[in-house]
Amino acid sequence: MAVKILVTSIGQQIVSEVKQVENKETKELIAYWLENPRVVGYQQGEDGQINVNFGAYCLLSDEQSFSVRAESIVSILEPREDVVERYTAIITPPETTEVSDETVEELKNATESDSAEATESDADSAD
Repeated sequence: MAVKILVTSIGQQIVSEVKQVENKETKELIAYWLENPRVVGYQQGEDGQINVNFGAYCLLSDEQSFSVRAESIVSILEPREDVVERYTAIITPPETTEVSDETVEELKNATESDSAEATESDADSAD
């Protein structure tokens, strides 16, 4: 799916991964399927700069995929590259690295041995 900016008939600007939904028989466009939509919000800072924010489409629902009737969309635009990058960073959680139990044990042992050495060295300094 491609990331697009959709402008709705009520003036909302939505950044989302978008796919067209067509009637199978007539091939008529009937809706747009949205994945991970975010409503664009603008705010002017005290310094005059315009800040762009992305908010959830519907705060009352956890759904991240749904359709919007084609009649509700008045324009579809290509987003700038920096918008795509920010949007992707928001919807894609950072990757976490799994640590094996063996690695955890090795780290514990290394920490315990470092603590023991520090204690011995503190004792030697006190003499």
